[in-house]
Amino acid sequence: MGTRSAKLDVAVTNGRKGLFALASIAKDEVLIDLNGEDALASPTKRSLQIGEGKHVFGREGTVGYLNHGCEPNAFLDFSCLCVRALKDIRAGEEVKVNYAATEYEMHDSFRCDCGSPACLQMIRGFKFLTRDQQLKLRPYLAPYLLRRLDGEV
Repeated sequence: MGTRSAKLDVAVTNGRKGLFALASIAKDEVLIDLNGEDALASPTKRSLQIGEGKHVFGREGTVGYLNHGCEPNAFLDFSCLCVRALKDIRAGEEVKVNYAATEYEMHDSFRCDCGSPACLQMIRGFKFLTRDQQLKLRPYLAPYLLRRLDGEV
């Protein structure tokens, strides 16, 4: 079963739960290990897509409260099947990933209000991004999305 770093905990901000850093986190540090997690064939509101027709259930102890950010500070590293810090994260900062880098089509789309100049506005999944938006995500894309990007599907 997957595990979450002791440096993370669930907290509420703006009326929603998220994962927040309890201490400083260094770039490249593993935050959540997803190995051993049960896989689902279909997405749920709290799952994270890890492959074609393969989703990890969002348990509170792992990715259940891992929220989206258009300019994330973490990403899903498929070489270890873990969530890894994309940059240094300060204590108190919310840990976020870009859902469009892993989700082909979201179970539930939503309007993003992150305020970033790079904001995608509507988060629906990789399938709905423009080609330029898809190419910008290339370094962090799930392998099955890379195959789609490269026209191998």
